[in-house]
Amino acid sequence: MSSRCLASRRFFSRQTSQPPNRAQQYKIYVPTYATIGLCILGYAYNLFADSQVEKKKNFRHRDFIDKNLIFSQRNYDAGRWWTTVTYSFMHSWTLHFGMNMVVLSSFGPLSVALFGLPATAALWLGGSVSANKLSMIGEDYKKKQRNSAVPHETIDIAGSALPRSTPEVVENLKYYGASGSLSSILAALACRIPQQGVMFFPIPMMIPMYGAVGGLAFMSAVAYAWDLVPFVSHTGHLGGMAFGVFYYVIALKNKRFPTR
Repeated sequence: MSSRCLASRRFFSRQTSQPPNRAQQYKIYVPTYATIGLCILGYAYNLFADSQVEKKKNFRHRDFIDKNLIFSQRNYDAGRWWTTVTYSFMHSWTLHFGMNMVVLSSFGPLSVALFGLPATAALWLGGSVSANKLSMIGEDYKKKQRNSAVPHETIDIAGSALPRSTPEVVENLKYYGASGSLSSILAALACRIPQQGVMFFPIPMMIPMYGAVGGLAFMSAVAYAWDLVPFVSHTGHLGGMAFGVFYYVIALKNKRFPTR
């Protein structure tokens, strides 16, 4: 049994009188692994589409992804509402995909155990929508602040897009990744178990959950304000966390442990 699974069982035991049985483990872990499976399929399809463009100049799959599976201002204006969610299962580069899957596999089962599957799904979906909405607001603000900047090319990135200064560039930003949804789940967990020790790379020590999530929020705000790591949607992280806190307060704060 993996160390993560053992840790989850120990945490479960502290919240209940006994560790989860096999049926409870299926309910806790299967939804997370199914979500990881969808993300793997999305990432693989994105790689396949890129290879078709590079090797055969075939843009059919690339165009399908751009119009139906990732979020962008163009898709939003065209009424493709489903892309506000489907983009959370798509990733465009390996590091972003790998980091998100590690976070999902670590905290997804814990969220299902504490809040239940429907609430965890609501956190994922709501975090996804909130993240891209705040990202659009943030990019529009940056555009207004940079009207005199030199136009940049549009570049696909994981979670957001590269430097943005003109209306054309903002319109062509493409959003990928589960970061907003995961930020929502992490924020709700920080509200529920603030003192739970966690370890976030690259910090080589255990820190309280509230410190880890609060630190992520602070770093995202600073990075957005100073244009640090511009290929990451820092406002998307903040939007996801804002929804997680909001949903916890209105729906989860007084919820009893579902698997007792």
